[in-house]
Amino acid sequence: MKDAGKVLEKIVISCILLSMERHFAIHDYHTSLVVEVLVDKFDFLELSESSGYLRNILEKRHYPPTIFDLRKVTFIDSSVFGFLLEIHNRAKKKGNKIAIVCADKALLRVMAMLTVPDIIKVFQTREQGEEYLNIK
Repeated sequence: MKDAGKVLEKIVISCILLSMERHFAIHDYHTSLVVEVLVDKFDFLELSESSGYLRNILEKRHYPPTIFDLRKVTFIDSSVFGFLLEIHNRAKKKGNKIAIVCADKALLRVMAMLTVPDIIKVFQTREQGEEYLNIK
């Protein structure tokens, strides 16, 4: 019975990881990361399921310079900005920066209204973000 519980736990963890892989593509460049968000709706519900997964990845790598690529996102809510601010602060404590890549005009307007670009740099292309963070 104990073995069955461990097998079930491994299955659940595997299902969670597979689900997260459908929602995020993590590009590891050894000294930096790109977190590509693959869902169009990045909100509290999505974040409640994925924040632990993302924090774990970033924590294991000591919060390296990171790009959050939101080019596929068409809807975002304030919980995501709170999460990104948390990650920004943790990376800053390690001497690193994060950047956001977003080309959606409506999302860019919302970020500007919330003064997100004053705290976290926002770029319209991944190449601009990579240049800012010196990702090769």
